[in-house]
Amino acid sequence: MWSLFLFYASLGIFFCNHQGKIEIPMPSISIQSGQLQDNLNNQFTSFATHSIIKRLWEKDHTVWRSEEVHKKSILNRLGWLTSIDLMKENADSLISFADEIKTAGFKHIVVLGMGGSSLCPDVCRATFGSVTGFPRLLVLDSTNPTSVLRIERQIDLAATIFIVASKSGGTTETNMFYQYFYDRVGSVKRNPGENFIAVTDANTKMESIAKEKQFRKIFLNPEDIGGRYSALSYFGLVPMALIGMDIKKMLASADEMRKQSKFETVQNPAAQIGLLMGEAHNEGVDKVTFIMSPEISTFAYWVEQLVAESTGKEGKGILPIEGEILPDRFDANQFGADRLFVFVILENYSHTYSALQKELANRGIPYATIILKDVYELGSQFFLWEFATAISAVVLKINPFDEPNVKESKDNTVRVIEEFKKNGKLPANNNIFTDSVLNVFAEPAYASNLPVSSVSHILKRHFTGKKGEDYIALLAYIDQNTLNEKLLYSLREELVKVFGIPVTVGFGPRYLHSTGQLHKGGKSNGIFLLITADEPDDLTIPGEVFSFETLKNAQALGDYRSFASRDARLLHVHISGPIDIGLKRISWEILH
Repeated sequence: MWSLFLFYASLGIFFCNHQGKIEIPMPSISIQSGQLQDNLNNQFTSFATHSIIKRLWEKDHTVWRSEEVHKKSILNRLGWLTSIDLMKENADSLISFADEIKTAGFKHIVVLGMGGSSLCPDVCRATFGSVTGFPRLLVLDSTNPTSVLRIERQIDLAATIFIVASKSGGTTETNMFYQYFYDRVGSVKRNPGENFIAVTDANTKMESIAKEKQFRKIFLNPEDIGGRYSALSYFGLVPMALIGMDIKKMLASADEMRKQSKFETVQNPAAQIGLLMGEAHNEGVDKVTFIMSPEISTFAYWVEQLVAESTGKEGKGILPIEGEILPDRFDANQFGADRLFVFVILENYSHTYSALQKELANRGIPYATIILKDVYELGSQFFLWEFATAISAVVLKINPFDEPNVKESKDNTVRVIEEFKKNGKLPANNNIFTDSVLNVFAEPAYASNLPVSSVSHILKRHFTGKKGEDYIALLAYIDQNTLNEKLLYSLREELVKVFGIPVTVGFGPRYLHSTGQLHKGGKSNGIFLLITADEPDDLTIPGEVFSFETLKNAQALGDYRSFASRDARLLHVHISGPIDIGLKRISWEILH
């Protein structure tokens, strides 16, 4: 038995400002609850009885956890509930600053950041592009030297504004990006600080650097907003404004969703989606497949890091699956009983997935459908998913605002770098197979259960998992270019067909600030393949004794150690020679 809840159809809502009226079309949102309906009914009653929504808006930390150890981290991370107000107050000044940058003749904007500080700008880059006459936006969130060079080769250094985005002001990757590009701009300009903007919290190291180096602008973000909840703060709004986006329209859409999120659960679409995810998780349906229209496909990257990093802890976790290629019809081999589906689609795609949705309904598989009339309705989606994720954490009884296992990999990276400084080389993992293209590494205890006679035998044994429970994660420390994406996604399709369990793709070190928390803090149901490769070029980092290539490999090794300390099902494959040949070889070995 399944039920349909229609929260609201598109509304003709108007927001007035000095420019006139801005129409705010709101999305239509519906849920097919499937076998979860009784559980959801119980949750509706419980939320109403305990005034969960009201208490959440009153910033009562006990809706999540009552322990003193959690109180501070929760109360210091609820600023996203009101950040829209601050951004609306400062919208005109942001627009004026964007006009200043445009008039000054800058041709590119480059965001230097990681995780939440870079993913929202990347969504805007891919979805909206730049308005004619405004600078083109690029995003750098990889320490891979090939990625850094790819950005540098697209820009005129003297005509580029760099946004150094770091909440803590001490994010290693962001600081290394800053040191490199500040030095490069300094080679062509006397006052390189004129080409830099800082977005950070008050009293951070980055604020001090920005003042010392006379950055063009410093935006101090509210300190009570965490990185992954920062889309509707300066971290998201500054890049939006600089490429000419209508930030008032974006904020108006977000604000309307915020108003909806103050209602009781039965009238609150964000809360109901959060409850659906939480109850699904508790019933073993712990993997959420996001299906997006092509025009907004990168929005799934942002949702992925929000959901994974917020819920993946204490042995629990909702695994987001994005970018999956769907079959024409429901494929029971591809979709196990552990799947929940969420469709976020533009109106012109509203019938594209109707056949799949009908089959899901007939099979009692839960799913939600969100139909957007306009890309600016992503404003509503940024807030909806922040709220829904926070609600899902209430059901899971966890603190959604901490990330206890992220620092672990960071600390491991520091230790690996110290070993490099001491010995002049990086430490090596335990090698179990080597040929001219692929070098395979695994911990001795895990390797003892693998048939090490060939790469094919190793990979096939490694990827064999339990359907309806396990998942595979491809974690690739390679440049996120079109070819590499295509090959990794093709490998993913092959793995799903052969092994019948979900597969995710993450580029390192980006994933360390998103799904990395879930991999280590969530359920022990992951099968991990960590991929590294020789890069054709390397870059020195001014002021450091290590290069970008060394840093990237140190991050991979640091994360390997985090997995190994948990006795995770983990292989590390290093590709010698061209990366595309190595990725194709991995696919060939799995299929033969």
